Amino acid sequence: MDNMNSNTGEMSLWSKHLIKLLFANIFVVSCMFFHNAVTTLYVVSIGGTAAYAGLMLTCFTVVAMVMRIISGQLLDRKGRRKIILFGLVIYAAATASLTLPFLPYLPVARALQAIGYSTITTGLSVAVADVSPLPKMGEGLGYYILTNNLATALGPVIALWIYSIAQNYAVVYYASIGLLAIAFAIMLFCRYENDRDFFERKRSYELACLGERAINAQQLKEEKQSFISTILEKKALPSTVCSIFIFLGHGAIVAYIVLFATSISIENASLFFMLQAAATIVARLAFAKLSDRHHPLMSIIPGALILALGYFLLMNAPDRHILFYIAGVALGMGAGIANPSLNAEAVKYVPQSRRGAASATFFMSNDIGIGTGGLIWGSILDSYGFRPVFLGCSICIFISIAFSILFFARKRETAA
Repeated sequence: MDNMNSNTGEMSLWSKHLIKLLFANIFVVSCMFFHNAVTTLYVVSIGGTAAYAGLMLTCFTVVAMVMRIISGQLLDRKGRRKIILFGLVIYAAATASLTLPFLPYLPVARALQAIGYSTITTGLSVAVADVSPLPKMGEGLGYYILTNNLATALGPVIALWIYSIAQNYAVVYYASIGLLAIAFAIMLFCRYENDRDFFERKRSYELACLGERAINAQQLKEEKQSFISTILEKKALPSTVCSIFIFLGHGAIVAYIVLFATSISIENASLFFMLQAAATIVARLAFAKLSDRHHPLMSIIPGALILALGYFLLMNAPDRHILFYIAGVALGMGAGIANPSLNAEAVKYVPQSRRGAASATFFMSNDIGIGTGGLIWGSILDSYGFRPVFLGCSICIFISIAFSILFFARKRETAA
């Protein structure tokens, strides 16, 4: 699977290393959605409030954002596998401590979870970029995001099913630790950083496809850097800025879509998330190679426009409930087309020694966008209702499109 075809010089994206990394990611992200599904219910069951559960989520988001910066540096200096394994241990220990029914401690437990989770996911995204040939990096990162979507769809369903049988939240948390143990075992045997033959074949393939540009991207000498430029990768900033505005809109979905569904008398809000995840999966399978074979704007702009359509449909959903579910499809499809291309542009031409910082910089857009969006849209919602919220989300998407054109319009199209 790792070998190049001797006649065509083609190298398969699907190396044994990529497959291991994608399976590890499914188990880790499923864990996160186990916790998202039951933690608020757990907090209320031991005497807390929904607002207190919201405080725990804020602790998680802030610590995750800070830890991405730190983990990016650690990944570049200490290696990917060691740091990912460290993150898995921290995440498992923090999850076990959540079963202690002591409310004042729970935000600390969530903060510790954030340290582990952000370290793992940043590390896995870097590792996927490492093992994906440059001409196929957008496709590889697209499949990485696809595993996130699979976990998003399956995690909450499995967690609630376990609770329905056990009637005990601790059992759900221990089950999630079992998933982390599987991910840990996978990463123990994922020693791609020591596979010299693989990287020699990968280097030869990149040179054959892209010429010296691919080789120079790997061999750039590091210049003397300031503290800020050491922890952040400036080449990832254009994609990060564009992605922040996309995730600002997504913050409204994460925080308020269930409340919106309830307000317009829609009972089955979970179907929205299932359709959203399914649409993202279909979009990734259908457009997996688009960002690698064409100019990045060929995927970023159409994907963003579909996202804007999704928010427009939500604005009109109170009058026609079917639009609520169609919006879920549009939001999933738009994200599945645009986000992998932005992720690829953030790390594609960064030296391998800086990919940890580049991935950390890019994934901060998730934390900043969702965290800030939840606060902004909540204030607007209290004063003006849902329609201005979704209008604001649409405006954010068009701002992202404008920045994308500004940053990427002059980028030359590359062939796969």
